[in-house]
Amino acid sequence: MTNPAHEDLVELLRRFMDEPAARAAHEDIQTGERLLETHPAPAPDARRVTAIKTQMAVVALRRHRTVRLVRGSLAAAAAVIVLALIGLLGPRSTDRPRLSYAAIIPTAIWDSHDLTADDLDLAYFSAEIGRIEAQMQALDAGDSESGSGAPDEFENELMAIQTDFWKG
Repeated sequence: MTNPAHEDLVELLRRFMDEPAARAAHEDIQTGERLLETHPAPAPDARRVTAIKTQMAVVALRRHRTVRLVRGSLAAAAAVIVLALIGLLGPRSTDRPRLSYAAIIPTAIWDSHDLTADDLDLAYFSAEIGRIEAQMQALDAGDSESGSGAPDEFENELMAIQTDFWKG
């Protein structure tokens, strides 16, 4: 009766070697198995097995203690970092005066009813926006005397002025 495991081994060896080499390797493996069956290894001494198990338990206990110590240290370090961040980024006391944005604008302009008239930059930009709007309305209406250029040019100019306005 043939053993299916040996046939599978022969088939596997054929994938890596030619037929004669696969058969020779299979015969070597079978000879080695027969040799091991005839000369079994002696069983270890019971005291030796107990000593090995004790040694493994001591090493495992040391590793467990080390892991617990490292985890505890990491948890304490994380707690210290969290508390430091809360202290640095937490709510501030109201003893210090906050920056008032109204203080940045001069009082004369702040109290004014017409900001564009009081600030020269605002007045200039408002006039430019008005001029471009008038040109665009004239182009939409078909009036060619109000200026030359395409509506896209006026829109680009309007966008450039508005961008300059917000840049300051």
